[in-house]
Amino acid sequence: MRTFIAAILAFTAIADAQFITWFGDSCPRVQTKANFDIRPYMGRWYELSKYPNSFQSGECGTAIYSLEEDNTVTVNNTQIKDDGRSDTVIGQARDDPDSDIPGRLQVRFSSFQPWGSYWVVDTDYDNYSLVYSCNYFLINRVEFLWILARDRALPEGTMNNLLQKLESYNIDTTKLVDTVQDVEICDKS
Repeated sequence: MRTFIAAILAFTAIADAQFITWFGDSCPRVQTKANFDIRPYMGRWYELSKYPNSFQSGECGTAIYSLEEDNTVTVNNTQIKDDGRSDTVIGQARDDPDSDIPGRLQVRFSSFQPWGSYWVVDTDYDNYSLVYSCNYFLINRVEFLWILARDRALPEGTMNNLLQKLESYNIDTTKLVDTVQDVEICDKS
């Protein structure tokens, strides 16, 4: 039964992800933010850069996190599609119930979907957040990566520091694609 569940999870991840490594190494060991605190993490984050994926093909990506009374988080992800229309999806995040490591969260956007990893590798809560996820399924590795900021841009030095942190974990930064955050484009919708 576990093999069947792993196969279903692998297929689901393959269907939703575009950054997949076949027959490669297992996931890198990544430390998450020490003493991560969910409360100052709440609010609006702008997506600056990400690994390409099938569910975020637009520009002007934002995420708004709202803490609920039960300590789950409502996730409101919005992007502007190629046709200029706003596309919003509402999800939910929570602490990973199988982990006591701070910053290891889970997220999903449908009650029919399995929970996916959302690891806050680093954040200063006020400027930047570095989010990574990796799952290894016997024959493939599926990764997600986002660089988020409270503003539509980060200073070059901060971005370089985040890229160096990723590289220190052997995470490939050459696959990152920048997200357009131009006010003239993003504020039209």
